Amino acid sequence: MNDITHFCKNKLTLSTDRVYVFVINFDLFNSDDFIEILSNDEINRVYEMSSAEKRRQFIITRGITKKILATSLGRKTSQIKFLYNQHGKPFINDKYNDYTIGFNTSHSELYGLIAITLNSEVGIDIQKIKPLQNIIALSRRFFSDNERDELMKLAENKQQDAFYLGWVRKESFIKAIGTGVSYGLNRFTVPLNKKENRNIVIPDSKNKKWHCYDLIEFENYKTALTTCKDNIDILISH
Repeated sequence: MNDITHFCKNKLTLSTDRVYVFVINFDLFNSDDFIEILSNDEINRVYEMSSAEKRRQFIITRGITKKILATSLGRKTSQIKFLYNQHGKPFINDKYNDYTIGFNTSHSELYGLIAITLNSEVGIDIQKIKPLQNIIALSRRFFSDNERDELMKLAENKQQDAFYLGWVRKESFIKAIGTGVSYGLNRFTVPLNKKENRNIVIPDSKNKKWHCYDLIEFENYKTALTTCKDNIDILISH
């Protein structure tokens, strides 16, 4: 039994000073085992997806998220009702020891991520590194001036790795604040190097400080997590 299967059946002890991160290998799960957990709206969303891969990723990630939340709250999965903010970020109204539950998910090809914590918004991102032909053009569109300058100072063979590192950091931030790309990826700056890989402070438009952390690198994937909590413990389970 792996950690994910364990916490689908056993209560997770949530904490305000801890973020649980679950790494999903989609090859280890069958989407048919989770489809019945989804609501009618979620099933309709699945049918609207044109890619079989994306359908499978969504079903498994959403199903595991609901199972872990239900077990932790002592509820049935059918009692876990996802609501959405105006930008589409899911949340639940259920409380854990009177604290709100923050969670977020991401997936890319073979792997998915789930982050769960208490009393804090959280954003998480994973990206499979694929060859990019127009890194500088992409940076002009999505990166800040400072990020673009940092990228262009690098040797050409270092730019792709730096681009993806910056991308997951930026994505995790806009997912944490709950606005998605509508916030504007070029409105804020993150470092593109691995030296600054712990607790990157990002102020939002209201000058609230958010804290971005690199998670793990494996098999040509980049990952990052952002929360409004400083010096938080991150526990990674597979």
